[in-house]
Amino acid sequence: MRTIDDVTNDFRAIIDNENFVPEITSYLKRLARISSEVHERIEEKQDQRKTFYDKTHRSGPLYHPGDKVWVTLHPLSNAAHKKTAKFMPKRDGPYIIVTQRSPTTYEVVNPNNPHEVLGPYHSSALRPCIHKKATPVLPLRKRGRPRKDNSAGSSSRTIPRNQRGSVTNGNRAPSPGRMDK
Repeated sequence: MRTIDDVTNDFRAIIDNENFVPEITSYLKRLARISSEVHERIEEKQDQRKTFYDKTHRSGPLYHPGDKVWVTLHPLSNAAHKKTAKFMPKRDGPYIIVTQRSPTTYEVVNPNNPHEVLGPYHSSALRPCIHKKATPVLPLRKRGRPRKDNSAGSSSRTIPRNQRGSVTNGNRAPSPGRMDK
């Protein structure tokens, strides 16, 4: 009795060994030849796609045990606690790499508790932690318009003016052309 693997992997051998109707045998042999050609073509195209991908692919940084890294978080919004993922930190850390489980997977631990492994993380979820004391390119400043300096010869009493510069009267009713509906 044949198994499914025999049919999918060795189609040509099945046709040669089985006794089929002579009229169908030529079609089955042709089908076996075409299927092997298709299989070879698929492998060639797969190799071609890999070479094109490898030309432009930049490999990630290689981490070693003891390196400090930031771990990418996937925060979830929670309306009940008034938390929005948009404003939550995107990374957490720094954590220390303990072992490399595969070429792309690393195990990390918290520096405060180095005996408890937090779990495996893919290299795309890790960012190297740089220990330099970096200063911001543009330091943060107070937002908004700077306060007016009244000490430069102006009187202590100011006259209220509207946007056009005319003097306003605080008790005046709004004009009829500007009624709110």
